[in-house]
Amino acid sequence: MQFNSVLTKLNSDKPALSSILIIVGVVLLCMVLGNIAAAAVMITVGGIGLDNLSDINAALMASESGWWALMLGQGVAAIITFIFAGVFYWKVVEKKSLSELNFKAVSSPSIFLLVIITQLCFLPFNGWLQEINEGMVFPEALSGLESFFKSMEDSLAEVTKFLTTFDSFIKMLAGLIVIAVVAGVGEELIFRGLIQRKLYKGLNNPHLAIWVAAFIFSAIHMQFYGFLPRLMLGALFGYFYFWTGNIWVPIVAHIFNNGFAVVMFYLSHTGVISTDLEELETFPMPVVIASLVLTGGLIWFFRKKTDESIS
Repeated sequence: MQFNSVLTKLNSDKPALSSILIIVGVVLLCMVLGNIAAAAVMITVGGIGLDNLSDINAALMASESGWWALMLGQGVAAIITFIFAGVFYWKVVEKKSLSELNFKAVSSPSIFLLVIITQLCFLPFNGWLQEINEGMVFPEALSGLESFFKSMEDSLAEVTKFLTTFDSFIKMLAGLIVIAVVAGVGEELIFRGLIQRKLYKGLNNPHLAIWVAAFIFSAIHMQFYGFLPRLMLGALFGYFYFWTGNIWVPIVAHIFNNGFAVVMFYLSHTGVISTDLEELETFPMPVVIASLVLTGGLIWFFRKKTDESIS
């Protein structure tokens, strides 16, 4: 897709800097409202008291219905923080229809299949990046910052492990809806559909816009030891959006990425596969190199195919 055609369609958009500030403000406000609503859901479903709010995660993990309370709470928070915020900004502030988030229409469903194949090939390389990221050691002068990041990571890992214990089919379905669909739609709407779009207009450089949006996307998750692989995923989603001009392409990519993880956790917890999932994140270097080469080839082919199949 030619960037000049993107810029032409951005003429009616509001200015980049003020728009980004408004988007951030709307998201922060919705985050507060989303967390309040999520807390209400978690207290009600989890059967805990208001005195447990200071450490609500620990209280819910000890509750019989805590898993459902946490999962539903995550879903409510994500819907309000990202989906509601994004739709509100686009329709109320920009006064545009949701279809105008697209620069072009996808004319071939094979694009989505190619997106999925590309991500599968990308997994070993991104797993290697995860290893590199997790093995980072800070200088002695920054040991306090390193301890802070590790304690935050440990706290998030505990909740993540609890939430990804999909020991029944119904829990897996709930995980697919919240972790894959809601997160995929909401985060792509905000980070690619709005922020990356505004960076196009402000920076007048698609590649810089894609990487800045990917940086913000990774940083907002507040997980330093997963920053690099998430940055690369964000950039990949960003190029999917730029090359196709259609927001549904990165949305499907994001849903598949998260959904694949959910299904793998379910298969592991139910004993369908016996391999420890942590072992699957460690790949021999030849596999990593092959992953990088194959991903590069598929990206080249994807770029070529979008020129032919997007109208």
